[in-house]
Amino acid sequence: MTIQQCIYVLKIAEYGSFNEAAKQLFVAQSSLSVSVKSLEKELNIKIFERVRNGIFLTNEGAEFVRYARQIVEQSDFIINRYASSDLSARLYVSTQHYDFVADIFTKLVNDTADSHYRFALREMKTYDVIREIETAYCDVGVIAIKDTDYSVMERYLAQRGIVFHEVLKAEPHVYVRKNHPLATQSVMTFDKLKDYPYISYEQGEHNNSFFTEELANIHSDKQIEISDRASLMNCLLGTDSYTIGTGIMPSLLNEGRIVSIPFESDDCYIIGYILRTGKDITDLTNSFIELLKNTTKKEKDD
Repeated sequence: MTIQQCIYVLKIAEYGSFNEAAKQLFVAQSSLSVSVKSLEKELNIKIFERVRNGIFLTNEGAEFVRYARQIVEQSDFIINRYASSDLSARLYVSTQHYDFVADIFTKLVNDTADSHYRFALREMKTYDVIREIETAYCDVGVIAIKDTDYSVMERYLAQRGIVFHEVLKAEPHVYVRKNHPLATQSVMTFDKLKDYPYISYEQGEHNNSFFTEELANIHSDKQIEISDRASLMNCLLGTDSYTIGTGIMPSLLNEGRIVSIPFESDDCYIIGYILRTGKDITDLTNSFIELLKNTTKKEKDD
């Protein structure tokens, strides 16, 4: 198996067509077909099912695509990592969907005086954030753990050679648009929210309760799952929906269009950063961690 074969499979899966994938890759369709058949034979699996009106991934193929994507991403990372002669100014951050992390990241970029650097901010599902740290693709991760899941998550991280460092405990808050019917409430309860759509971040196949970014005990007849922060913001602004988070939302980023209201609950979020055990911590990583601590400390003091 080669990285090139992985790239071929990913491109075919993306376009759902050998012909279109061949055009995008600038290779002959026959070469593409031979390469995939060779890979299927080597792995003793069938990746694509070929039917009259196209192709689709088999169950084995769908599983292979997930692994192939990781292989290609790691390959791209290695190439980019060593493409420059200046390897010192690099920071890759992986995080759940938080405005305040984007705010911290932006400040760090503005404060960096290096003439050459490579920064990345990757907002991802909880499982993927952890995976990025486990594989050392990213230097530091930011997650919030529900206090009820803390011991389970701590063991899960330890098994993967990852340590969680707590920086703040935050009470849950409800986010709604500023002209939402409930926007003037001083404290929110589920009884007040039960008739409104509830938005959560989708976690894909890893939808265990301790991977969810919202409180696990929220059950609504109107559920909306969204994968990215921009889409969630648009949905909040355009509907009477709500979501639940840490309450840390810089007004600079939402321009005051979203309000945060304390949610009546016995649960809390434990916000912190995760690092790979044994991995060297760079000056830039330390700078990011200090900004994270200062931001959350200011939130706590306020």
